[in-house]
Amino acid sequence: MKRFITGFVCALAITVVASLGVAAKDKTKRKTVEFTQDVMVNGTVLKAGVYDVKFNEETGELSVIKNGKVKATTTAHLEARNNQAKDTAVIIANTGGAVAEFRGITFGGSNQNVIVGGSGGSSSAQ
Repeated sequence: MKRFITGFVCALAITVVASLGVAAKDKTKRKTVEFTQDVMVNGTVLKAGVYDVKFNEETGELSVIKNGKVKATTTAHLEARNNQAKDTAVIIANTGGAVAEFRGITFGGSNQNVIVGGSGGSSSAQ
């Protein structure tokens, strides 16, 4: 009987720890996106291609990752949308320079945009 109770308590503890890990992950959003042109993220030029974009809501850090390596990081904040996004969309601004500026991302199903950098300029969702 003692062995059964010990096993049950261990299983319960593992379940609680696993649940806490899942709850902590809910504050991080991650999505694979394709940049169809070179973009600048916080002073770093990223070549056109496929990247993972990860946003941590708790720290406000947005990372752009390629092949498991962080290529650029910046701070970001959430801004409310009028409606829920149907798809994930990258927000870039063509500021007249040689490289477009990455301004944010909208994750599909979200009612908030993740915005990086300063405000201003014209933005378009791709």
